[in-house]
Amino acid sequence: MRPCDDEILARVRACHGAVRLRDLRLDRTEYRHAQRLIERRLLFSHQGVVSLPEAGWDLILARIHGGVITCLHAARHYGYPRPRLWAPVHLAVLHSTGRAPVRGEVLHVERSLELPPLTQFPVAPVPLMLARYLRCDPRREGPLMACDAALHQGHTGTDAIAALLHGPGSRQARQRLALASPRARSPLETLARLQLYDAGIPFADGVDIPRVGEVDLLIDDWLVLELDGYTYHEDEFQFARDRTRDRELVRQGYRVARFTRKDVELGRVGAEIHQLLAARNRAAKTVADRH
Repeated sequence: MRPCDDEILARVRACHGAVRLRDLRLDRTEYRHAQRLIERRLLFSHQGVVSLPEAGWDLILARIHGGVITCLHAARHYGYPRPRLWAPVHLAVLHSTGRAPVRGEVLHVERSLELPPLTQFPVAPVPLMLARYLRCDPRREGPLMACDAALHQGHTGTDAIAALLHGPGSRQARQRLALASPRARSPLETLARLQLYDAGIPFADGVDIPRVGEVDLLIDDWLVLELDGYTYHEDEFQFARDRTRDRELVRQGYRVARFTRKDVELGRVGAEIHQLLAARNRAAKTVADRH
């Protein structure tokens, strides 16, 4: 390749692999080189945007619309847990561009949006992304998984998110945000917590118990819920450690109920905890009747 080709590719790479051709501010010679790179398929062209072959569609769409990635795809960028579901790319833009969707993308107008420089990946800031995700997703599980992770990692706070909740859907979003917890350490905890909430079962999460450490969920000060995700609990060392913790909890007067990932994903937590609570109440009544 010629030196000019290398320079153009380096400039596209500096923009994370996709940029509007006009934003490269090419002179005539450089523009001809860019066109040759497109012909040789070293660059691809999409509605005025040039991209490297490995650039993702979320990035390309953000460049086409002059916005930033938000909602589920932004959660993926930040490494937050998310449902294993396909969803169109959601973008935050300053104003409606009138452009037709290229790949079914969804545009959200955010009047307070500050566009990042081209050398910064075009993704919405965490509080703005979460505020929009809480408002627009038809299901609460995905946004709350992301909220819990962001709060737990100290990336934002509930006040910062709440300050951005205005407009349609904000009332529901505030109700969802009230269910978020900075103590949740995994998406399984988020899902189990929601199931307990729906079942009307009071609980505390992330409770620290002497000589045991932090437990996932505690109900009625005696029933400990532990959630066994496969990736974390599959090795022999962790299996043995969990059982040691269980025995220490029993010694301290607690009862332990363990749920697998499948149990949680099938929504079994609320109903089964109700059964355990009912069984304890029956046992307590039997003892009282005998006396």
